Amino acid sequence: MTQADIKKDSGPSEVRLVVEVDGNPVGFLNLDIDRLWPLINHRTHDTVPVEWMDALKFDSVMRASIAKRLLSRIEGRLYQTLGDEMVKAELEIESFIMKAEAAAQAFGTTSGDIEKLVAETGRTPNEFYTFFWQYLLDDREVSDLKKEWKANGTQPR
Repeated sequence: MTQADIKKDSGPSEVRLVVEVDGNPVGFLNLDIDRLWPLINHRTHDTVPVEWMDALKFDSVMRASIAKRLLSRIEGRLYQTLGDEMVKAELEIESFIMKAEAAAQAFGTTSGDIEKLVAETGRTPNEFYTFFWQYLLDDREVSDLKKEWKANGTQPR
C-alpha cells in the first residue's frame, strides 16, 4: 500500500458538522481537514516518539483524534454563539415590526392612504416605497416619520 493509498484510507478529509436547533437541522459547517491540518500541525518534521510505531498510522490516529476534539470544542462554542445570535435576531424582528407599525400609523394602512399621501407631496409611489424600505433597513430611529418624508423625500436622515 502506498502512502497515497494509506492517506485515502485514513478517514474523510472533509468533516460536516450538522447544526440543529430544537432537534431540527438548520445548517452545516464543513471543514476540510486536509487544508486545516497544516495550520494545526506546524511540526511536520517531528518523528514518531518510538521506533516500533508505524509513522503513517500514528499520524492518522493523531489527526483523527485531534480533529474530533477540535470539532467538539467548535460545536460547543457554535451552539452558544448561535443561541446568543438567535436572541439578537428575535429582537431585530421585533424592532423591524415596530418600525413597520410606526410607518402604518404615520402613513396609513391602505394603498389608498399611500396614493393620497403621494399625491399631496407631488412625488411618485416609487419614491415613497424607496423611502419606506430605506427607513426599515436603516438602524437609526426617526422621531417623526411623516415630517421626514415631506422634508427629505427619499432619504430618511
